[in-house]
Amino acid sequence: MTEHSHCAIFTDLDGTLLDHDTYSWAPAVPAIERIKKLGIPLIAISSKTLAELSDLNATDHLFDGLIGENGGVIRLGDQTEQPGPATETIDAARDAIRAALSIPVTSFRSTSPEIIAAQTGLSPDDAARAGLRHCSDPLIWAPTDKDVTIARAIAETFGLKLVKGGRFHTLCGTTDKGAAMARMLELLAQNSVLPSTGLTPCTIALGDSANDATMLAAADVAIQIPQKHASTTTALIQDPKLIIAPEPGPSGWNAAINSLLDQLTNTNNKSEVLHG
Repeated sequence: MTEHSHCAIFTDLDGTLLDHDTYSWAPAVPAIERIKKLGIPLIAISSKTLAELSDLNATDHLFDGLIGENGGVIRLGDQTEQPGPATETIDAARDAIRAALSIPVTSFRSTSPEIIAAQTGLSPDDAARAGLRHCSDPLIWAPTDKDVTIARAIAETFGLKLVKGGRFHTLCGTTDKGAAMARMLELLAQNSVLPSTGLTPCTIALGDSANDATMLAAADVAIQIPQKHASTTTALIQDPKLIIAPEPGPSGWNAAINSLLDQLTNTNNKSEVLHG
C-alpha cells in the first residue's frame, strides 16, 4: 500500500468521466495516471449494467471495482453482490404491469438486443450488454399518465420503485449509490485494497446529476461535474464543501482531480483535505 492508499475515488460515468456526446475519457488520462501511480482505487458507479462496465474496463483497466444499476450490483475482483432486489421480483412486477395495462409493455430484460438498439442507438453488442440486467429494468412502452400511475402502484406492491429517467421509466429497488459506496469500502478493506485498520478511508466522489446526490452527500470530498449542455449549474447537494469542477465531462474531471491530488500530496494541506 502507498501513502495515499487510504483514499478511494468513486466516479459516475456518462457526463462525468465520459463525455456526454463522444463517451471519451481521453481528457482525464493525466489524472487517471496519477491516481494509478498513487495506488488510489478508482471505482466506477453507474446506471450501466455490470456487463457494460466490464466491457468498458476490459481493454483499459481503468477501474478497480464496479458498481452497476445505480448501486444494485457490486463487483470487486471475482466477488459479486446484489444489494438490489431479486431478479425474479423485477420480472414478476414487470409481468404484472403488462397484464394490468392495455398498451404493449416490454423491457430491456424481456426483449431482443435489436429492439434495445433501435430504442437507444446502441450497437447490437452494446445493446445486448445493456439488456443483461440483474435488479432493474427500463420499460419500453408508450404510457399515458394513468398507465404510469397504475404501473407505479403495482411496482410498490412488489417493494419496488418506478423511476423516470431521461428516456425510460425503470423498475428498480430502493438501493442508491451512497449505500453502495459504503458497501464497496467494506469490500475494499476485506480484500486489503484499503487498510482494514487504522485510518478511516477518505472517499472522493464525482457525479453530474441528481442520481449522484446520495453518493456526493456520503463522500468526504464531493465533486460535481457541470452538465455539458446545461446553461447553469445548480448544486446537487447543499454542502459548503461541495466542489464544482471548472468544465463539463472528462476535462473538468481531470482538472478537479489533479487539483485535489495536488492538495493530497502536499503534507501541509493533506489534513485539511481529509478532515475539513
